[in-house]
Amino acid sequence: MAGKTRQPGSASSPTLAGLQVARGLAALSVTLHHALETSNGVPGSFSPDWLTTGGAGGVDIFFVISGFIMAHTSFRPGRPSPGAAEFLQRRAARIYPLYWLACLTMLSLMALGFFQSRILSPGDIFLALALLPGGQPVIGVAWTLVYEVYFYLIFAACLAAGRPSLVLCAASAVIAALLALAQGLPESGVQRFLSDPIPLEFLLGMGLASVYPHIRDTLKGALVGSLLVFFGLALLYAAPLVVPHETTHGLESWARVAAWGTAGLAIVAGFLALSERAGRLARWLKGLGDASYALYLTHFFVLMGYGLALRKQAVAELPQYLLVIPIVVLACLVGAAAHVVAERPLLRLARRAIDRTAPRRRAETVVTAA
Repeated sequence: MAGKTRQPGSASSPTLAGLQVARGLAALSVTLHHALETSNGVPGSFSPDWLTTGGAGGVDIFFVISGFIMAHTSFRPGRPSPGAAEFLQRRAARIYPLYWLACLTMLSLMALGFFQSRILSPGDIFLALALLPGGQPVIGVAWTLVYEVYFYLIFAACLAAGRPSLVLCAASAVIAALLALAQGLPESGVQRFLSDPIPLEFLLGMGLASVYPHIRDTLKGALVGSLLVFFGLALLYAAPLVVPHETTHGLESWARVAAWGTAGLAIVAGFLALSERAGRLARWLKGLGDASYALYLTHFFVLMGYGLALRKQAVAELPQYLLVIPIVVLACLVGAAAHVVAERPLLRLARRAIDRTAPRRRAETVVTAA
């Protein structure tokens, strides 16, 4: 969910352009999911369970994309793989600055009297800002970012294995070992975090990246790509019809990985076939994909206003299909504005700070190679 990456030698390769479209679709799905959840229970609500729940699978698309991107960009032909420290620095620069700004906004709203039922301890705030498991999040969607950081730490540790196939095997072994270890731990927030199999979806993305060079020609056809995306979307929204789930927040545990992990894999593989000459909708989704992280972090603030509006009986009694789509569009506009006004400048500052160490890293690499 974080970040756009360019392939060397190409301003915007078809491969990564397709991934940006997939990311835009995922962000749109999550935003629609939360908008429908916000309207649930009011007299004018309309969304069936499968539609409301299905949008939560956008998170699983994000996780598959993350696994693909990390493997695809870390093992470029003719370039050395990044070291663990460099990799983590660049990932931190991508995730934390805008996230901290969103947290500061939320904490400021809480200080002004909003969300009075929520009580955050200093420990909760520390864990939330560090994106570590075990505490209450400041921003609800941050639980997914905690898993992103978890995956980045494992991936960075496994980079020492060198070859892509060995890194995939090492990361798989570590995640499987931690899943098994968690079964014997006493119940706690950390135990629940480690025992969730959802990190396996990152491995699906890494596996796709490892076989992509061998199936690239197969995926070039528009028909194959379209069928994969259609299958993935159908599975995303059909799964809630057959998989038991207690709430509209999403499917749970292994059923989620089996259904939505597979759907995410199919959607990402399908969009890898996207051509730069794709239609207007695909280009719009690609632009939304560029702003997807900002949209992911800011859409809650728009939906907070929507929720406040629904407290008025006249608004709550309106057919909500007249309001949900404009609310989603507004959230997309706010996300795009946040991307331009806040995310890009913060990312430039963070990368500039990291790049100050680049000459020293290159010099050390030359000395080591010599």
